[in-house]
Amino acid sequence: MAKRILALDDDPDILDIYSMAFGAEGYEVKTLLSPDNLAGAIVDFSPDLMLLDIKIGAFNGLEMCKVLKQSSITRDIPIVIVSGLDCINRAVEEYAADAVISKPFDLITLVNTVDRFLLAKVVPLGRVVLED
Repeated sequence: MAKRILALDDDPDILDIYSMAFGAEGYEVKTLLSPDNLAGAIVDFSPDLMLLDIKIGAFNGLEMCKVLKQSSITRDIPIVIVSGLDCINRAVEEYAADAVISKPFDLITLVNTVDRFLLAKVVPLGRVVLED
């Protein structure tokens, strides 16, 4: 089953980039232009990770992140803040974001950051040598 990414940004071009890039990587992506139905999307879609912009119309993605991280339902969902605003530097320490990516972003950095949270870790078990 594909891992699910819920992306919230008020720029439809950014959401298209997320859909194309992460779809090509095998992720299932749901995008939202506003947080009006964020709670419903979380319940219905069950994301494994969220991408949040800071400025989403009149809404503040940092405050949304803080609220989501305080909820027992959503606190374990990794949240990556993606923004061009300077206050992004406070996202991890003050708002409990799991990671930040500055806009404009590099696609490789974006995908690698998400992969870090969503790809299963492979633990080498060593090699067993059988002798006759």
